[in-house]
Amino acid sequence: MAKSQVFKKGASGDVEFNMTPLIDCTFQLIIFFILTSAVLSKALAEVRLHRPLDSQAMESKDLPEVSNRTIVNVVSMADVKAGISPRSAQAKEYMILGDSIDVGDRTGLIRVFKAHQKKAKDKGFKDFYVEIRADARVNFGAVRPVMLAAARAGISRMNITALTYLPGGRE
Repeated sequence: MAKSQVFKKGASGDVEFNMTPLIDCTFQLIIFFILTSAVLSKALAEVRLHRPLDSQAMESKDLPEVSNRTIVNVVSMADVKAGISPRSAQAKEYMILGDSIDVGDRTGLIRVFKAHQKKAKDKGFKDFYVEIRADARVNFGAVRPVMLAAARAGISRMNITALTYLPGGRE
């Protein structure tokens, strides 16, 4: 027969909680994760990425004449060798397919964008976009006119790429 206990009012009974199974379970989980991470790291180490043998970059003369994008390079005035501060540089010019356009010349940019967009549509491209490449040191004030000109030319898609600058003049 089961043993019964009667608790009296005001009597304090010792309440104990056995922690041994909880500690055992925790150690087993730790061992499991250590073993699986070691196996996974060995499997990941064997993955080999295919790398190109040569540079995949193409010379500007080898690029197709008409594509579905226009690349605008915002050229920075910052030059470590010439002593111009690299922290907050102004833009020197915009380069589009080797042609130079003055900074802030929105009408010139609109004209070029519309001409490139028309060529792309004539060749059958439906989706046309502008890719803006700027040095991270260039102020946004020099990139903004390119974005506004693209919007004014009816181009709704733009990609913006920033070239990061490392201390010491390395890029």
